[in-house]
Amino acid sequence: MGAQEQAPLWVWFVFCASGAIFAYNWYWYIRSIIFYYKNGFDFSEDFGPKISEFEDDDRFTARPREKFLIVWPLFVVVSSAIFIPITLVLTGILKPCYNCGP
Repeated sequence: MGAQEQAPLWVWFVFCASGAIFAYNWYWYIRSIIFYYKNGFDFSEDFGPKISEFEDDDRFTARPREKFLIVWPLFVVVSSAIFIPITLVLTGILKPCYNCGP
């Protein structure tokens, strides 16, 4: 790998940060699938971290069914959409196009 092919330091920082978010979201989504499967998909008991827009107001907190069916899948899809292209660029499978304009 030549000097021109090395990724800048900020790219590695973005890679590590997005990888941590990616792993965190997948971890909690898989844990919630296992938890609710073992409980017969009874959403009366909350599981996992509290996902809230405002910590002091319970009206804006996601309920267990919303977290399982909407919030965690959305977080997983978005974090995957961010992490996978960064990984492909760093491995050299995708090449960034700096001078693609007309």
